[in-house]
Amino acid sequence: MNDQNQIFLNPGLSKAEKNDLEEMIGQFRQEQNAHDEPADLETIGKQIEAINKRLAYLTNMFLTLDKRMQPLFETIRLTFQKTDILNQRIDAIIEALRNGEQL
Repeated sequence: MNDQNQIFLNPGLSKAEKNDLEEMIGQFRQEQNAHDEPADLETIGKQIEAINKRLAYLTNMFLTLDKRMQPLFETIRLTFQKTDILNQRIDAIIEALRNGEQL
């Protein structure tokens, strides 16, 4: 690597900061490798059980939200329908007044 690229890649870290950073990266890699080791069946079973409980909770929450959204959707639909009917009536009144008809 030439000097120009090395200056570009070094954002002004001191040697101590660079060593600390390299040490943190090394620790991260060690932790990553420790998690890559195969777990025993009991640990896997507990993880699956926890995932199932969380999935059941989220499904229940989703169904509750769905039940609450249905009345909201119906209210919005009826409001839109009412607004459309009122707009038609207002348009009919305006048209009648323009044509000189009596109400």
